[in-house]
Amino acid sequence: MTVGMFMEKAWAEILDYLDLERKKYGGSTLLDKVYLHATGKGFRFPDDATAQKMVDTFKEREKSIRARAYLIDTLESCINQTFSYDETSESYRKTALTSVAALRQLNDSALRYTQNYIEKIEAARKRYAQQEEAAENDARGIAR
Repeated sequence: MTVGMFMEKAWAEILDYLDLERKKYGGSTLLDKVYLHATGKGFRFPDDATAQKMVDTFKEREKSIRARAYLIDTLESCINQTFSYDETSESYRKTALTSVAALRQLNDSALRYTQNYIEKIEAARKRYAQQEEAAENDARGIAR
């Protein structure tokens, strides 16, 4: 076996291993990322229609989260009403309010995450569109 054949076989084995690792672990290693970049199998920003569907999906989630916030407000309002003046009832009410506060915090966090993700996708769409337009303008300039 020549050195060239050995190197070719070794690279093939390494790439096969990296491909297996990518499938198995989701492509999280540095070597795998290099492999994905070199072979063109890495992340590609989706076309505008797909990106818009992603934004629409997150906007629907945002709407759902906002509706849930209204329900949490209603629940908190109901729990804040005094049902009984005994110590046990007051203890249950405080525990319920603590749970509702944790639920509100989780819901608010989900809302911030969703809004942030929408902003990131929209910004990426704009950058991608600008890059595409610049590439088209460059191509037109070269063709002249």
